[in-house]
Amino acid sequence: MNVIDDLLLNILALTLPILLRHILVLDRPGPFRFNVSNRAFIGLICSLAAIFSMSHPFFTTTGNNFDLRTIPVLIAFLYGGIRSGLVVSAIILAYSYYVDGSDFLWIVTLSALLVPFILAFIALSNWKHLTPKVMFPSLLAFISALATFCMTMLYRIVSNVPVDKSFLLYGLMFCMVQMLTMWMLTYLIVRISENVAMRQEVQRSEKLNVLSELAASVAHEIRNPMTVARGFMQILSQSEVTEEKKRIYTTMVIEEIDRAQSIITDYLSFAKPQAEKLEKVDVSTLSLKLSNLINPYASMRGVEILIDMESSLMVNANSEKMIQCLVNLTKNGIEAMPSGGTLQITGFKKNAKVILQIKDNGVGMTPEQVNRLGTPFYSTKNKGTGLGMMVSYRIIKTFGGLIEVTSQPDQGTCFTISLPAV
Repeated sequence: MNVIDDLLLNILALTLPILLRHILVLDRPGPFRFNVSNRAFIGLICSLAAIFSMSHPFFTTTGNNFDLRTIPVLIAFLYGGIRSGLVVSAIILAYSYYVDGSDFLWIVTLSALLVPFILAFIALSNWKHLTPKVMFPSLLAFISALATFCMTMLYRIVSNVPVDKSFLLYGLMFCMVQMLTMWMLTYLIVRISENVAMRQEVQRSEKLNVLSELAASVAHEIRNPMTVARGFMQILSQSEVTEEKKRIYTTMVIEEIDRAQSIITDYLSFAKPQAEKLEKVDVSTLSLKLSNLINPYASMRGVEILIDMESSLMVNANSEKMIQCLVNLTKNGIEAMPSGGTLQITGFKKNAKVILQIKDNGVGMTPEQVNRLGTPFYSTKNKGTGLGMMVSYRIIKTFGGLIEVTSQPDQGTCFTISLPAV
């Protein structure tokens, strides 16, 4: 029973460095990753694992201890390179001399024969390009253990130490334990490496997908003003157009180009946000401009707009950005009522906050949809990009405010904007 306990303790000590390497080196983002080379880290943890294995052998016979020191050496050579493997081998020799100097010459001889064999086996096999990446280290561990056992048996014969059946049984079990332990550890290393590589590939694919969606959405948003500008330019090229109409059309072309430029500026603000020029704005006075902008669209879709604003609702904001945000939210409310309805816009002051509420009685949203509002490229509309809501959330956040959403399916949605009052 003690043999099994010691063996499990050794396996745990060998598994822990692999998990530490995964947690501290491979699994952390760049700014939080330990600033240490991969090979140096492997050499360090393998050296500690080898010392622990030598201090806790799982088989003990007359004159010999069987432990798993060979496995950290193999892992260092296979995954850390020649330098890491040689460092671990040197530390094993130094610790052996410290523990029992009488057998130091024999251990040096064993290492001098075993290390070149391991290096030759690795160099000639090109093992990393083989499909069964687990079988090769396991086979190498078995051969190394078998060679160690044979040389130990030769040493016992030369030293006139009897070689009995128990020693042979221990030797066979020693070789099998080495192979199975190496197979388990190698399988763990391969699976962790594959998972890390797969996750990095998924992250790279997600970034490319976001980039492609962003490019498509920018093109979609800019295409409308560019199409209008192109149409007016075609009209201006006709000779029968009067000077008055040319002046009007030229003004419209400039306005559409300015609108395209404003859209580009909004998109660039997410990559590199710029400080807004804030000033005292009376939100109640913006309701009239909002009504003029949104009423034609609401009438076309059979939606009645009711505005109830208290007077003198002063906040620090940018009036143009504030109107843009309110237009986005009211437009979404109108589109949420395909069969018509009522859109209520109210404004009041409460506890040093200016509260604006935009409430519709449309299709509503589920809690999951509400939680995803304001994220890039998410929209409850079939042809929506979700960028309007994202811009609105960013605008209110820039003003030091907050947008809260309450909604229930088939019962409507209420957007509540709270801003610090001046």
